[in-house]
Amino acid sequence: MNRLKKAGTWALPALLTVIAVVWAVVAIGGILTATAHPVLAYGTAVLYDAVWLYALAQETAHRRQGTSARLPKVLGWIFLPLTVAVLAVHGVLAADVLAAVVGALVPVLAKTTLVMAIDRDTTRISPRAQAAIDRTRATTRDKIAVSRAIARARTDETKAAADIVKHTRRAEAEATTTVHQVLEAHAEIIDQHPVTDTVTDRHTALPGLVSDLELEALLAGGVTGMETAGGTGGLALPGTVSVTRDGHASAEAAREANNKAVAMLAAELYATDPPPSKRRFREAMRSEMNARGLTGGWDTIDALYDRERALAEGGETS
Repeated sequence: MNRLKKAGTWALPALLTVIAVVWAVVAIGGILTATAHPVLAYGTAVLYDAVWLYALAQETAHRRQGTSARLPKVLGWIFLPLTVAVLAVHGVLAADVLAAVVGALVPVLAKTTLVMAIDRDTTRISPRAQAAIDRTRATTRDKIAVSRAIARARTDETKAAADIVKHTRRAEAEATTTVHQVLEAHAEIIDQHPVTDTVTDRHTALPGLVSDLELEALLAGGVTGMETAGGTGGLALPGTVSVTRDGHASAEAAREANNKAVAMLAAELYATDPPPSKRRFREAMRSEMNARGLTGGWDTIDALYDRERALAEGGETS
């Protein structure tokens, strides 16, 4: 019984609304076909009535819930005079005064009966109860908004952490690749420019710098009857015996002569433009020393290189 009573309340407004909407579609489409394609004309009419129906439905929903329906009400009252005018103009253009009057009254009747049905069906509650309902709705909306914000923040945090891990792994992979390439390049250089590491006496003392006075004294000191170290002026080669003025053999003099010959050889090989690199200097020294029978360890050669470079740059060595 209650359902029949409720259906009877909404039957007339629904019927009048359907008639008004159909009539408005026909009227608007018929008027617009004079200047536009029929599909566009009737499509515009359907959209117009769809917006009007949407406003009526929203107004009904807000009224039944007891909430504010300001915007739907405004749209409903704006569309009502527009629809009335369109239906009246359509009847006038068709030269039918009755159609113009009836068409203009149909949307008015639909609107008034709809308002009466809404008022009849609206649940009556006190202002205090309505305020409590509004507070509950506001709290619920706030909780939902906060929950969504928290979920969004956690999602963003997870994405940021994933991006950081991804970039870190990529950087580590690039660094590992770079180190591997450098090691391969270094190994290739070593293979292309090998340095013979012969076993030498690493405890050979660094010979002193040969001055002009020492060289003159050495040349006039009675070293005779032996091969020279590459034209350096009668210096004894290793394995030969230096004969002093009193005829005694002197191994110490032979070592000193070897050291001075090595020092002079180093000065000769470094005096190029540009000066050789340490690797080239070591290769040249070892080759020339082996060819001339001179002895000396890698530490001695390196020390001679450092001293020659310091002298070339204006430094002093002790």
